Amino acid sequence: MIEVACYAVALTVAAWAVWVRRACWRIPMERTTTSAIVQLALALVLIAPATEPYTGRLFFELTGRWHIDNLLGFMLELGALVSSNVAAMMRMPTMRRYIEPLLWSPLVIGTVVQMQLFWRSCVTHHPGHDIFALQHHHHWLTMFFGLQCLMLGYYGGINAWCAMTHLRGDPRSRPVVLVWLVCVGLGAAAMLDLVLTSLGWWSWFNDYGRLAMCAAVAIFSVASARSWQRKLDSWRGLIRVTGARL
Repeated sequence: MIEVACYAVALTVAAWAVWVRRACWRIPMERTTTSAIVQLALALVLIAPATEPYTGRLFFELTGRWHIDNLLGFMLELGALVSSNVAAMMRMPTMRRYIEPLLWSPLVIGTVVQMQLFWRSCVTHHPGHDIFALQHHHHWLTMFFGLQCLMLGYYGGINAWCAMTHLRGDPRSRPVVLVWLVCVGLGAAAMLDLVLTSLGWWSWFNDYGRLAMCAAVAIFSVASARSWQRKLDSWRGLIRVTGARL
């Protein structure tokens, strides 16, 4: 029940944050943060064991393989980290030219390799509500989890570096930056859980990793929504007069 409640809270907070930031889709420097919230929420849904009987069955009917929803969830986790990194690097003019080689190129190459590893794994032939609880692990799936952890660590490190850079450069962004660092820490805890579960220690650590994911999504969503609201505070009067939809 605690896990279900955490999922419900995280998804509700994410939906609220997307609604608060709904005008950001028209602003390039804000769009990627909103996209990261959406991707994290979808990743939670696709990886959750409770949704496997529905999403897993749907993708099985389409592809003939099980746990494709989990694969998409893992891909969305990476996409969310990349989106948050893009949002940070867009605010650093000297770093904008490095967005493609540092972010997009590794993402494309890494996800292509991951999809091949996952497709070769025998886990795609075995139904089950929780991919980590299945006993049909194979070296292909172990390599998939290893690459997932490597890429999460890489993008998480860039995220932390960008956060520390903003923390030193602009004191006004300190609250949001500190929250970003907390989310990176929670993401690292979830990544540790991923490593432990891929080694077969699921019964001890799996639930804590999922709770860490829910906490990271909720905190990141609240921080992003509040950041946008603070940016609009000085324009509230003009917004009311003009009737602008923000």
